[in-house]
Amino acid sequence: MAKVPEVLIVGQDVQARFEVKKLVRQSQFSISGEAGFGTEAVSLALELKPDVVLCAISEPVARSLQTVDSLLNALPETPIIVYSSSRDIELARQAMVAGARDFLTMPASSEDMARSIVAVLEAEERRRMRATGQTSSWGSEGSIVTVFGAKGGVGKTTIAVNLAVALARETTQSVVLVDGDNGFGDVASMLDVPPERSLTDLVRDLDKVTRETLPKYLTAHPSGLSVLAGPADTLSWREVEADGFRRALELLSKSHDVVVVDTAGLLNEITLVALERASLILWIVTTEFSSVKDSLRAFEAMRSLALPEERIQLVINDTSTVDGVRPKTIEEVLQRKSVWQVPFDRKVRYGSQVGQPAVVGSPTSPGARKLVDLAKTVAGIRPQRRGVLSRLGLSLGNGVRKERQAEPVGEESVVQ
Repeated sequence: MAKVPEVLIVGQDVQARFEVKKLVRQSQFSISGEAGFGTEAVSLALELKPDVVLCAISEPVARSLQTVDSLLNALPETPIIVYSSSRDIELARQAMVAGARDFLTMPASSEDMARSIVAVLEAEERRRMRATGQTSSWGSEGSIVTVFGAKGGVGKTTIAVNLAVALARETTQSVVLVDGDNGFGDVASMLDVPPERSLTDLVRDLDKVTRETLPKYLTAHPSGLSVLAGPADTLSWREVEADGFRRALELLSKSHDVVVVDTAGLLNEITLVALERASLILWIVTTEFSSVKDSLRAFEAMRSLALPEERIQLVINDTSTVDGVRPKTIEEVLQRKSVWQVPFDRKVRYGSQVGQPAVVGSPTSPGARKLVDLAKTVAGIRPQRRGVLSRLGLSLGNGVRKERQAEPVGEESVVQ
């Protein structure tokens, strides 16, 4: 399993440290230790070598800033986030000048904490890659987020559609949604957009499609999202071979920041391409026993693909008001932690039926809010090949982002 980044908490106020520890745990990061200011903090940091340091800025401020400076001298590659109950801009400026990577005003939410931690980790990773000359390929391809479920009816398409729309609305990134469900894909109908061309047309014309002509094969959605619809006739999928689908994804990833791919609930050739090419796989499972069972079988079947564990992230989606398998039990059976849960929400289901995603039509509903947060979480995903980011599993990082690695897995359960 991917290593969870470890956080060292520094501050003189024990109660304040306790509150920060709660936020870190809710954000699903590990706490390596805690210490007061000065030598105690530096010596412990050298011993534990955490991934991130959270350091309080409190009176006397000079003592706090001196500790930040000493920590940077001891571990120059370890990012430091400072936190304070003060909203004084000058204080934040001083902390950043001292070398802090981010400033958190307390009280903060677990989402704020997660966003900050992941953002500084990603920034440090980019710095290291620049230093070692590994950044030439960054930006050459966007991220591919594949949404998969081991059976039908798990809310896979609903999540993919809402996720893609939220990404387009909530971030400054260019986003395209691909209907890769070669069974009975209905991405276009869920968005109420009438496509003039489809994936079949794009695959047929791949050899002559350019970045300039690519938009002609996509359908625009009011949210700013681009949509590559599946064939209107299911039998037309026979014209789409695995290699053609792979090339289409590669082309789209070179012209968009994020490519979201909806898939069939089967491990067929098209789905396998989407999984193999993914920077991030959102594996959808519901609280129904059959969904858990099918996911377990699918995980076993996919072992031969040798997909990096950190690329597969479990999302539990509660599609019913009827009590089902508890999230903790699902995690135990599948032997992996869920990174997100979306509560049962009839408005999410209704939005799919009327062609208006809940993140647009019912943005304040519980399910829609969770889906927007999930979109922000994956907003900073980048192609594989990352050290710290690989340990995170989810990347997140500049801007909205990233939102967090994962939302705390609490009592609320998941999506439609």
